Amino acid sequence: MVCLCICLPGGTTITTKLGVKNIEDLRPLDKVLTLHNSKPKWTTFYTWGHYEKDGIANFLVIKTCNGNELSISSEHLLFVVGEKGKVAKKAGNICPGDKLLHFDENGALEVLPVTEIQTEQFAGIFAPFTMTGHFLANGFLVACYANVDNFSLAHAALTPLRAWHKARYPSGKKQQQKEGIHEYAAHLMKIRNLLPEKLQFN
Repeated sequence: MVCLCICLPGGTTITTKLGVKNIEDLRPLDKVLTLHNSKPKWTTFYTWGHYEKDGIANFLVIKTCNGNELSISSEHLLFVVGEKGKVAKKAGNICPGDKLLHFDENGALEVLPVTEIQTEQFAGIFAPFTMTGHFLANGFLVACYANVDNFSLAHAALTPLRAWHKARYPSGKKQQQKEGIHEYAAHLMKIRNLLPEKLQFN
């Protein structure tokens, strides 16, 4: 089961069809940039999994060889490049030398080795949900999900929520923003906690 927790801090930059925005300025139905088969693709941001504009939390600051960096919670999934292509990995399991996918401001795809990881405290707790289940944050390819190892399982668990949003909020219709963890994600967390430990899939 997917479990939502602290994800990305305020000030994280997201590329949208309307230009670059800070993550806290995203609005549902914004088209945000992601990667598909190593090529840029627009995906729809449909709701917040977690939204606390005044929340304060510790984040990992992952730095790469050319000075680019990403602040992210330790349980959040991002994509690393391995021998068999890109794989999702918890940020807390990232080590110096791991290679991250990065789409630079000139439109070039890079594979950047991690050089340093630090822990810092930032304001704002934001977890956007997109239709593809991933997006570019500070140019790095990250998933929408946390506290789970299996990206495909997490994305499948959100299928009913994506379908509901497509039906309830057609293009151009606004939805009310609520603080905290999305009710659907909170229910998934409760269900997971009720399961025997051996059935609490990661």
